[in-house]
Amino acid sequence: MGEEEEHNVKVLIVDDQRSARRVLQRMLAEMPGLVVEEAASAEEALKACEGLRPDLVLLDIRLADDPRDRAGLDVLRRLRASGNGVPVVMVTSLTEVTEIREAMRCGAQDYVFKDELAPEMLLPVVQSIKERLSMRSEIVQLRERVDRTWGLSAIVGSSQSIERLRKTISRLAAADAAVLIRGETGTGKELVARALHHMSPRATEPFLAVNCSALPGTLIESLLFGHQKGAFTGADRRVRGQFELAGSGTLLLDEIAEMPGELQAKLLRVLEDRKFRPLGSEIELPLRARVLAATHVDLEERIREGKFRRDLYYRLSVLSIQVPPLSERTEDIPELLMSFAADRGVQLQLTEEAILWLLRRPWPGNVRELRNLVERIALLAGTDRVSVPDLEELSGSHGQNTSSEVDRLARALLALPDDLGSRLRVMERAVLQHAVETCGGNKSAAARLIGIDRKALERRWERMNDGASGSDELD
Repeated sequence: MGEEEEHNVKVLIVDDQRSARRVLQRMLAEMPGLVVEEAASAEEALKACEGLRPDLVLLDIRLADDPRDRAGLDVLRRLRASGNGVPVVMVTSLTEVTEIREAMRCGAQDYVFKDELAPEMLLPVVQSIKERLSMRSEIVQLRERVDRTWGLSAIVGSSQSIERLRKTISRLAAADAAVLIRGETGTGKELVARALHHMSPRATEPFLAVNCSALPGTLIESLLFGHQKGAFTGADRRVRGQFELAGSGTLLLDEIAEMPGELQAKLLRVLEDRKFRPLGSEIELPLRARVLAATHVDLEERIREGKFRRDLYYRLSVLSIQVPPLSERTEDIPELLMSFAADRGVQLQLTEEAILWLLRRPWPGNVRELRNLVERIALLAGTDRVSVPDLEELSGSHGQNTSSEVDRLARALLALPDDLGSRLRVMERAVLQHAVETCGGNKSAAARLIGIDRKALERRWERMNDGASGSDELD
């Protein structure tokens, strides 16, 4: 179906007189973008409304020669009783004032007088309804586009873990309680936060996100609370903070584990009292926004280390969502590839071996890493069919010489000077540090990248940082 056909408006003319239908047909022919159908009785009209699903009905009040007939009103009543909200314009005579009033009460959009019927009388009415329908269609398309960008449709995948994630979001969206969104770096925690907002009653209000690790504590406090003129050096005007700017919407505190301790205490008070005071102000303002928090860090471990408040943790984690890593839903990779390629306006062509190669990768950077790879493929591979060597080159991993590369590394390790101590310990330290850094400090992801259990990695990490000699054998 072409674009012009998609925008056509279907009009149903309901009149028992063939000559009257012909007159209306000729008038409507002057307006482009209309597809006109006819019905001669109440039964035909109701059947056409059910099957044709017209966008507009021109309905005569009388559908028989009997001057007492008011079958058109019955058609209108039955349409509205069935829940059919199609716009209806009544075609009537000048003397049928009582019937016009009744039709408007029953839900007719407008009326035209058959006695004075002319294009300049009919077409503006039809044009007005046509524009209203077009606007409604644009709103529906906009909502669908927003849902694809920020709603549940933006969370791509068909795996069981993603289906569970969507159901959890649907259940928690309408709540006002805080939600703690947990997951590794690159899994899409902000996407989950936006889906919660988009599906909530707050969807028409602002969504704001603050990265707590991006700024020093003093700047984050000013950013969140806002400040009055003269509150500190350089405060030359009043600035509204994110708590205020979020209004009745949603505020996401990303990387919440990095929030300084003093600010954690202030945030706890805000969440408990639902009030905040801008810096330098004597007036408290109400917190109307819903607060979400996200982190890739093990907050329980931060609590044990004394780096995160236990009471704030309980306040933020009233509800909790765990976003699965890509390594636990590799079956979603083909669907994610198509989605990312569509966003770039390209069509990916990968060999079967290339797809298998993607499915076997550990993906420490999760969905973000996959998206970045698709962008490199789109820029550098063009329309060519992508093979495993292409992916290895684009991802920076050349697995075709894996065996020889391992042999080379082993020889280089054995050639290290004796004063370094255990050569295996040196290699272990390098591998652990590189894995944890590659995964942005996430030890669970680092353990999967290396191929060991998380607890084993933690034991090695603690032993390495404590400087213990330990055994030369790897456990």
